[in-house]
Amino acid sequence: MGSDYQASGMGEYPIRIPLKMIQLTEKDGSVWPLTFILENTDGIPINVHIDKVISVTPLAEQKSGTVGDCYECMIEGKINYLYYTKLAPRKWFRVVSVSEQEYKSYYKLPGESDK
Repeated sequence: MGSDYQASGMGEYPIRIPLKMIQLTEKDGSVWPLTFILENTDGIPINVHIDKVISVTPLAEQKSGTVGDCYECMIEGKINYLYYTKLAPRKWFRVVSVSEQEYKSYYKLPGESDK
């Protein structure tokens, strides 16, 4: 499984990747990520187990209006950052750095061409 999962891409442009997360929710409302599902390059789902949550930091982004938490996690021996939005709809995502071309294709505006 290690070769199918990459912690981050190569590039300098950040994009948000939504995650299908299996989580533990405690009685007090605390949320802990356990496993998320990614698709490899062939479209086959891969379960990625979170080995350890190292820290949880409150997060508020003025640009997007996102309020939530940043989870610093150990996954397959590497540090990864997962984000959980507290405002509805509640979502998990991770930030991946990509090339400028990938960034522009991911955040293409309606009516924009690929040229």
